[in-house]
Amino acid sequence: MQASRPEHNRKDLKTEIAAPNSGNRLPLILGLAAIAAIALVLLFWELRPSGTRVVGDNKLNVLFITVDTTRADRLGYYGYTKGRTPNLDSLAQNGVRFANAYAPASLTLPSHCSIMTGAYPLSHAVRNNGSYTLSPDKLTLAKFLAAKGLKTAAFVASFSLDSRFGLGSGFDLYVDNFGEGSPAERTAEEVYSVFSAWFDKLKDERFFCWVHFFDPHLPYSPPPPYRGKFADRLYDGEIAYMDFVIGEVIAEIKARNLLGRTLVVVAGDHGEAFGEKREAGHGVFLYEMALKVPLIFYAENRLPVKKVVPARVRLIDVMPTILNILNLPMPESVQGISLVPYIQGKKKNDLDSYIETYYPKENYGWVPLLGLISRGWKYIRAPKEELYDLKTDPNETKNIFLAEPKKVADLKDSLDTLVKESLGQGSPGQRTLTAEERDKLRSLGYVGYSDKTAQGEIPDPKDKLDELKMIQDAEKFEFEGNFQAAAELNEKMLARRPNVASSYDNLSFDQARMKKFDAAIQTLKRGLEKIPRSEILLARLGHAYLVYRTDGRSVGGHE
Repeated sequence: MQASRPEHNRKDLKTEIAAPNSGNRLPLILGLAAIAAIALVLLFWELRPSGTRVVGDNKLNVLFITVDTTRADRLGYYGYTKGRTPNLDSLAQNGVRFANAYAPASLTLPSHCSIMTGAYPLSHAVRNNGSYTLSPDKLTLAKFLAAKGLKTAAFVASFSLDSRFGLGSGFDLYVDNFGEGSPAERTAEEVYSVFSAWFDKLKDERFFCWVHFFDPHLPYSPPPPYRGKFADRLYDGEIAYMDFVIGEVIAEIKARNLLGRTLVVVAGDHGEAFGEKREAGHGVFLYEMALKVPLIFYAENRLPVKKVVPARVRLIDVMPTILNILNLPMPESVQGISLVPYIQGKKKNDLDSYIETYYPKENYGWVPLLGLISRGWKYIRAPKEELYDLKTDPNETKNIFLAEPKKVADLKDSLDTLVKESLGQGSPGQRTLTAEERDKLRSLGYVGYSDKTAQGEIPDPKDKLDELKMIQDAEKFEFEGNFQAAAELNEKMLARRPNVASSYDNLSFDQARMKKFDAAIQTLKRGLEKIPRSEILLARLGHAYLVYRTDGRSVGGHE
């Protein structure tokens, strides 16, 4: 497959996937009056409402595509004109799209666990990438559908979703392959390749297939020709490349005459910030650019076409909606609801959405943030609380916390109730990262792990924007291979935070990448003198002794 070729041999999916019943099958021999009448009918057909008809079908296959780190407002069908997403646009045009879908967390693993369980992180107990495992006791979409006789397969593109973190349970095949010495991510083409090999061997069996794409994640580096076409907008280039490969996946389904018997669902896991509110990337804050995600449902002759649902919905609603369309019962563990009544127009109200990020606490030693979106209001609990009226201020430019005490009190009560009802439903799945796992997550941009030994009052992330800027700049230098510049910034961070283990860990990482192995080991020893019981530094030092010789050479093929 030449996914990067500039001219695609297949037609765009918008012409491949036609809206049902759109042809004119009347005899050609008609009078002028009849022709005029037909023209009026066709005109009315094009202008007709999208309809509300939903036909449940327990014989459908399910193709579930998750698009990592993809902002909803960077897709064509959301009105974005600078990118190129014809395949996603076609699915939305010929299916149902949700204009305001929200992730419960701005991180890959917690968000995917919520999608697959239909429950909030409060319930499934996975709060961060890498340091948690989904309990094997949790019912997932894969487990449920496998028990109904579907063949289940997953093809994931990021170490963040490695099967060691629990999402592989219920899948007959779970292709991750992120073991020691392997890259921490794979391109869309690589994901497509393993999907295609599996699909070619699939016989006449119903299937639930999850395909995960990671390309729009930092660092943005689309392949040619997208790199050239989007040289000044590499993030858009990554999305355009991913969209093309999504088209290849859909084409495979269509070539087997299975598209008419397959429910296709596309969902983002979280968004991405580009400096709005001072964050670049995602994970630290709970603002709109990191939480609003694409959500599309497509099924020929079973779901409406050109249907837009404006109500606020959640990713925890994906699992129950799929089950409802398949005429399957709803498990008691699911916190979300089916969105079928919204597709039918029977419900139009916004759904309350719990939101959280533990990334600031576990990665930087700052407070975790949690909040609630309810009836157009967003409340964020932090040392410096925040309240936004999303109806009048969708860009969250004005914190009106002090001006709306009654609204804040109501939202706090609702949030406390939700937390109380959800906690305790999931067994703790916290785990200790190995040094190799830490490096893989770091290569994906998840750096700066904090430690339990951090001392003093825990700060609000909003009060640490200068440090966040330094962290983000150091990360950027590391992605570019400029480890000297990254080390200089991490030296400054160490001076600011000498009691935090990650300060020593980050500096030693950059020193090791410059093959200054003696310096890296000495930095770790210095950290252990300051923080003797740090698990991070003990693990890193053990890894360093295993991997490096202090005579300036690396061993075991590592650098």
